[in-house]
Amino acid sequence: MHTMLIAKLLSCAAILASATIAAGQEKPVDGRFDVGGRSIRLSCTGSGGPTVVIDAGMGTAPVEDPGWRGIADQVAAVARTCLYDRAGLGGSDPAPAGPRTSRDAARDLHAALSAAGEKGPYLLVGHSIGGLHSQVFAAQYPADTAGLVLVSTTHPDQFSKWLAQLPAPAPGEEKAVTDARAFLLSVQADPARNDERLDMRASAAQAHLLTSLGSKPVIVATHSPRFRMVPGLSEPIAVKLEDATQRMQREYLSLSSNAHQNIAERAGHGLPHEAPQFVVDNILQGVAAVRGRPLGR
Repeated sequence: MHTMLIAKLLSCAAILASATIAAGQEKPVDGRFDVGGRSIRLSCTGSGGPTVVIDAGMGTAPVEDPGWRGIADQVAAVARTCLYDRAGLGGSDPAPAGPRTSRDAARDLHAALSAAGEKGPYLLVGHSIGGLHSQVFAAQYPADTAGLVLVSTTHPDQFSKWLAQLPAPAPGEEKAVTDARAFLLSVQADPARNDERLDMRASAAQAHLLTSLGSKPVIVATHSPRFRMVPGLSEPIAVKLEDATQRMQREYLSLSSNAHQNIAERAGHGLPHEAPQFVVDNILQGVAAVRGRPLGR
């Protein structure tokens, strides 16, 4: 009995040593990487595939963001995890002058990962507008995409479908409706209306090129239906907009035969900061699905 116990302990020690050596082969990476005359900031830690790549919401530089860093630290205990700052954010150089599209962001990310020696395929985690970019990345680089985790993600038809839910212009309508309509029209037509000069219409068309990921995992992490994306609207109109948003979130399930949706009980669109553990759990579900086994095994 004693001999068998020693043998088991030695076996466990060998496995742990092997894991330590393997982990040592994936050293932390934190720096600026050339993407054709400009540099993109990328920070990667942890070991094990698939490599999780996090793309944050509009105007957010996740490499220095406390919320995203906390999420990445938890995920990195299980899999290689990368945070990156899009052009013009955080430690990344500004983009060339003029409007940008999701394809530009996807190309920057792909080039930065390659320059850093971070090998795919990647599990892309995209929050808000970062999720739109992630969809375009998956369409542009299917062989380098292991799956998607879409965190309260911008839908390609989001702005047009929201507009369709608003009543026709009428004298004396509530100011919040007038303001919402003007914003939704202008944000689609004028890239200067957002912090990253993003051409929303062109980016939406690029995202529509992603029609299927086959059986690659798609995890849809959706904010609570109680959330109101456009503040100030009367409740009946606000509910119509949120119902449309929830329908659009469910549409992502058609991207894969291996798609799953999880809906936050109370947290709103800012899931990475309002419900970070919910985001971690969804990412880990994606990692487990890519590895071909249920979460927790």
